[in-house]
Amino acid sequence: MLYKLENKQLTIYLEGEINSFTSDGVEKEIESIIAQKGFDSIVLDVEKVRYISSAGLRIVSRLKQRYDALSLVNMNNDVYDVFEMVGFVDEIEIKKIKK
Repeated sequence: MLYKLENKQLTIYLEGEINSFTSDGVEKEIESIIAQKGFDSIVLDVEKVRYISSAGLRIVSRLKQRYDALSLVNMNNDVYDVFEMVGFVDEIEIKKIKK
């Protein structure tokens, strides 16, 4: 999993499908990255995420509980629809992909 820390903003680049089969690995990788500290905000770049299930939403929810300064960027319409359906668009800063 790629990430960068710039100006106290940690950006983590997610990709593929985040579902019940992959969520444990994704969450462990994210936890490993954020354990390094030294950031004020977290940005999840989801441009390459094709699908997210409730297991993936739980990861985002747990991160939001711990880090108020969490946002998601480059979200495609299909993934956005899932976030909208569960009401996350009102709770988390989300920026859709620009095309």
